[in-house]
Amino acid sequence: MNDLELVERFRADLPPADPAALARARARMFRTPPPSAPRRRWVWGLVPAGALAAVGAAVLAGALFSRPQAPTATPPAAHPATSTGAPLVATDAAGVLRLAAAGARTEKALVAKPGQLVYVESIDATDNVENLETKPTWVPPKEMKRQIWLPVDKSSKKGLLRQTIVKTGEVFNVPIDDGTPAYVTKLPTDPKAMRDWLYSYDAGTARNEPDADAWGKIGDTLREQYLPPDAQAAMFEAAATIPGTSLVKQADLAGRKGIAVTRLSTSGQVRFDYIFDAKTYNFLGERVVVVGDLKPYPKGVVSRWTARLQVAIVDRVGQLP
Repeated sequence: MNDLELVERFRADLPPADPAALARARARMFRTPPPSAPRRRWVWGLVPAGALAAVGAAVLAGALFSRPQAPTATPPAAHPATSTGAPLVATDAAGVLRLAAAGARTEKALVAKPGQLVYVESIDATDNVENLETKPTWVPPKEMKRQIWLPVDKSSKKGLLRQTIVKTGEVFNVPIDDGTPAYVTKLPTDPKAMRDWLYSYDAGTARNEPDADAWGKIGDTLREQYLPPDAQAAMFEAAATIPGTSLVKQADLAGRKGIAVTRLSTSGQVRFDYIFDAKTYNFLGERVVVVGDLKPYPKGVVSRWTARLQVAIVDRVGQLP
């Protein structure tokens, strides 16, 4: 569950609280840890659940890394086209997702061997709320470059999260000892079976309404791990059947223009976007926009976003494609 969802539930489900209780609750919901201790999961769960169990920021010495071998990187997606070669153009949300599925099927799968790592590079930004106990003030998102190395399997090899503050260049390194494989090979490749999986949930977990949970599960699955093309295509096709989606034709992430398939939260206060390249329909990243009255957020602001830049298979922590 993300901060915005917590705010929505707090406002919708509870009777009015006294000012002191409200301030304490908001402090718990909005408190942002320093860069050296990032959250295990913020608005889209940017780190796999449990991945930062051993958080300890440290700048790694150059001697840690040996000369990298040539890794396998994400191949460019082809533009979906008709049999005559004319590009296909989607006019609605479901159409974008289906073309994204078609594009995914043309990609060459990344081959991983035991002991290798999934490398994901992205730019992401999260907002903050200051002066919680007095006059809460919204602070716009600040960009941070993320580089994460995660084992492809349940090996003894540890991972690493490296975060660089874009504005200052300051680097923070967080060792990861999670054990969750980042090379996902067991998800359904049939769209109907994938839809059933999206709507499944673990007993005891907090739930929204099923459509909202299924929509959020897409981002949680795609983010900072690798799905083979057939599973990714099945996920986009299954997403096309989730009701309540719409299309936003102008969307930007990290300077890349695209189109967004979006869905409102259960309360209608927050919009959750998946953004695709407007020509290739390649998945670019995610965005959260406040569209309702959800103080202290200004209406219409982008609360948080992440732009996926590269996915590759590498041999060792610190190795770059």
